[in-house]
Amino acid sequence: MRRFLAALLALAFPFDTCLAAGQAGAPGEIFSFGAGARALGMGSAHTALVRDASAVYYNPGGLGLLPSREITVMRAQLFEGANYDYVVYAQNKRKRAGGWGVELIRLNTGSGEGRDQYNQETGGFTYSEMALGVAHGWRGVLHPLVSVGAKLKMLRRSLGGASDSLYGMDVGLQFGPWMGEKLWLGAVAQNVGSFKQGNTDDRLPLLARVGASYRIVGPLSLAMDISQNGELRVGTEYAFGMTAVRVGMSDGMISFGGGLAWRNKYCFDLALVSHPTLGMSKRFSLGYRFGAVPKEKDKKPERMTAYATEFLNSGQAELQRRNFLRASKDIDTALGIDPKVGGGDWRTKAQRLRRLVQAMGLEAHPEDQEAFRAETQAAFMAYQVVLAYLANEGDRAVLLAHAGLGLEPGSGAMQRLLDAVAQLSGREKDRDQILPPGQLAALKMRQAVETVYARRFPSAVQLLREALWLDPNNALAWTRLGSAYFAMGDRPRATAAYEKALELEPADEKLRQFMRAQGLGAQ
Repeated sequence: MRRFLAALLALAFPFDTCLAAGQAGAPGEIFSFGAGARALGMGSAHTALVRDASAVYYNPGGLGLLPSREITVMRAQLFEGANYDYVVYAQNKRKRAGGWGVELIRLNTGSGEGRDQYNQETGGFTYSEMALGVAHGWRGVLHPLVSVGAKLKMLRRSLGGASDSLYGMDVGLQFGPWMGEKLWLGAVAQNVGSFKQGNTDDRLPLLARVGASYRIVGPLSLAMDISQNGELRVGTEYAFGMTAVRVGMSDGMISFGGGLAWRNKYCFDLALVSHPTLGMSKRFSLGYRFGAVPKEKDKKPERMTAYATEFLNSGQAELQRRNFLRASKDIDTALGIDPKVGGGDWRTKAQRLRRLVQAMGLEAHPEDQEAFRAETQAAFMAYQVVLAYLANEGDRAVLLAHAGLGLEPGSGAMQRLLDAVAQLSGREKDRDQILPPGQLAALKMRQAVETVYARRFPSAVQLLREALWLDPNNALAWTRLGSAYFAMGDRPRATAAYEKALELEPADEKLRQFMRAQGLGAQ
């Protein structure tokens, strides 16, 4: 049967414009014919660019940012009555970034006349291929800016009364956006772990491809793919209003295309693809998006922005519940969907939280996460440590971590927290400072008095500020901080510190009299 298949494919398919880059008769060439006239018009350079339903065909990683429910159909008339049909449906998830899709491909070559080994007619026969693929994509699995996808596919081939089946799996990635949301990278490995069923020695061949896409300016984009066999695909698209024009090249063959989008739901695309023998031929495809989808010119679809906001809100809530691991994952997912969510302020915080979670080894120590969520003074102190670290206040974070371990000296969770913030902040750990907050604050105040006597007022200010990090309602610490500022000649800060002390201790008449005498605005 294999020789019959190769001979028939060799006769029928060299005339198909989509096969210019393939080898006639190779098993699984149906997966190289193309899906959608938009991609074909761009030379099928879609590995990094695709984020619509056709991601099921080109790169399942593109389903990670699928914004809606979509369906696309394409029908192509081939040589000698053969035809190629492609249908794909895909939809995004409701509560998470990602999507899934299913595709159906059918190739029918029409009928042929059969003959036996003596060249006697044996009746007519037909050859057909039908493929089914199911794909799923996730966003933010390995990294907030990474989409990962996988696809399972089956190809059934029938010749006369014989048939066989080939199976394979595709794995795809997309990375981005970078460089001001302009650059995307992609990679796909097709037919990983393929196997067969039936009387055939064919298997789907392993193929690998990497690609990049770059939005040059406004609506002008450039995409490029290269495979392990050296096949180069290049495409560009310029979208303006309801229309788009495209130019592409696949393995030296030029393609052109255009598209029309109506009411941002209906899509009609045309591709003109060249062939070294037959010249130019046409491909048409139709697409439909279910529900309301924002215009293409919008940077982020409303639904995806809503997803990002949901994940950011969830991450902030988990952070308040001291579930730091879950908070990090949700915030990373939010930023993977929309890097500007939350006004962009969370991008640096998310990176710091991710590093802290990794340095603490929270995934390897789930008992630590339970300790942080407990209703204990040490757990609340851990929350203050994390907030200080996220605010890039390394000194404060490390000091609070010492105090947290001082509350529970035998806690592995608090020890790993101290180790992590000290390492990430570049600060030293001090065994003498592993004390409960009250005792550590008292130690800082004694040290501050000593530095005042030595007239090292800036050092005294720092020590008193550390005491107030531990005990912000300590009126005596505020009074001494005001005195240190006063000795340095910083009257505005001295006044602010004295007024805070009076707010906490309104009955301190001695301090009021001093402020009046110095003209510091005592009430």
